[in-house]
Amino acid sequence: MHRKIFFRPERCMFCLSCVLACKMNSLEIPDVTKTSGKQRPIGRIFMTFSRGTPWPWKCQHCVSAPCVEACVSGSLVQRDGQAGVAHHPETCVGCGSCLLVCPFGAVIYHGEEKRMMKCNLCSDEKNPPCVTACQSKALIYKPSDVFASEKKKEFAMEMGRVREAD
Repeated sequence: MHRKIFFRPERCMFCLSCVLACKMNSLEIPDVTKTSGKQRPIGRIFMTFSRGTPWPWKCQHCVSAPCVEACVSGSLVQRDGQAGVAHHPETCVGCGSCLLVCPFGAVIYHGEEKRMMKCNLCSDEKNPPCVTACQSKALIYKPSDVFASEKKKEFAMEMGRVREAD
């Protein structure tokens, strides 16, 4: 079943622990104190404020991804049998065509490696480090249908409370 990272802005404290966890994972270093000055982490998630609300800029793993269509080297591919976009950086030529078409600004150019980078959902791990690091549970890694069902239940409960108050 396809899992996706969802964001709940009402829970975010803008602590940036998700960003730090993502960068440390890119270096494959579990402890931030063990980095050397020469290592440059790659962030695949960025936090910003939009109209007073915190918002993460990350890959949405589109079902019909424009970045896959634009990729001239074939390093961005739609995952077989599931939603999501896999990135194979070893074949990336760094042309930036995916960057130009991504509506979420989720693809970045890595100058040192001279190629594009994006969130790969840390598919080799049970939970992405950004989700694990989020103590306020603003980032959630769940199947889309489960998340939608839970949001509907929360909304229904809230509407019930509003009616009781009237």
